[in-house]
Amino acid sequence: MPSLATMPKVSVIIPNYNHAAYLPQRIESVLAQTFTDFELIILDDKSPDNSREVINGYAGLNPNIKTVFNTENTGSTFSQWNKGAEMATGEYLWFAESDDYCEPTLLEELVPLLNNNPDVGIAYAQTYLVNEESQIMNSYSKNLEFIYKTKEWEKDFVKPGKEAGKDWLYFHNPIPNASGAIIRKSVYMDIGMADTSMKLNGDWFLYAKILTHSNLAFCAKHLNYFRVHEHTQRHRARATGQVYNEIITINNYLREHIPGSDKNADKAMAIVARWWIGSLFFQKRNADFVRTNWKLYTTFRKYYPWLLPRILYHVLFLMVRFVIRATGLLKLAKQFRNWLFPKKYFQH
Repeated sequence: MPSLATMPKVSVIIPNYNHAAYLPQRIESVLAQTFTDFELIILDDKSPDNSREVINGYAGLNPNIKTVFNTENTGSTFSQWNKGAEMATGEYLWFAESDDYCEPTLLEELVPLLNNNPDVGIAYAQTYLVNEESQIMNSYSKNLEFIYKTKEWEKDFVKPGKEAGKDWLYFHNPIPNASGAIIRKSVYMDIGMADTSMKLNGDWFLYAKILTHSNLAFCAKHLNYFRVHEHTQRHRARATGQVYNEIITINNYLREHIPGSDKNADKAMAIVARWWIGSLFFQKRNADFVRTNWKLYTTFRKYYPWLLPRILYHVLFLMVRFVIRATGLLKLAKQFRNWLFPKKYFQH
């Protein structure tokens, strides 16, 4: 165990799987930090590409880089987070995802938010969404403003964790990805680390647990670049009803740990019910399809009484959409829809 004098302030953990193409930009953006009191731990989940070669190239030049190469693929980012956290000797954790990158001042801006606010468990910065070519698509502030109808993320803030849970976490995960956040390690360990049983929403659930035990700090500067593989994310989210079981778990956890939040909890469940309806026609028809979705139906109808008529309406909507797409009028129809209902649909 290193002495307190030699322990770094931040443990930077890069969990990698099959991102050799993005690793140089990721690692170099970490090594370029103006705040230098950190250790770097890179974990590879048995990538089939040449990630190991890239990682070893950097580790060979910098003896302060620790590397872990799994002999078997875990298939879980959150398992890698926990392994990195257990290895970490720093006071704060930064899970710097292997396909993202950042400004050199990210740690310089975020570390003081934790240093100066001992009740804060997460400090995060504003994020740009970028594509595979590192081209900026838009600021995540636009997403947040559209979802929550507020400009709260235009300036720095410190917000009570349970208030953030009640106002925001029921409806959406306002922290776009882990790469833009640093976490107080003591809180991370106290809440039992990340839940490795979750496949898609483990970060959302982790933040919910942290913020029912600590507060949230935000820096409005764009310091993080979140690489969005849009098609893959949409496909994974629609392919199974499991994602909705995870969201229900998060809702139940927040409801249990934030007194007086039942109204928002119920409202959020009605919204999620409508999301679920939209996914039904894109899910894989496997052996669990009927069982999983019947269970979801019986859960959601408690919060959305018009569930069955809404499903039938959605079937009709998809039929009309198919006809419009087949006639080449989909783009024109969307423009007309946006004109009829301004600010209702997000403009990518």
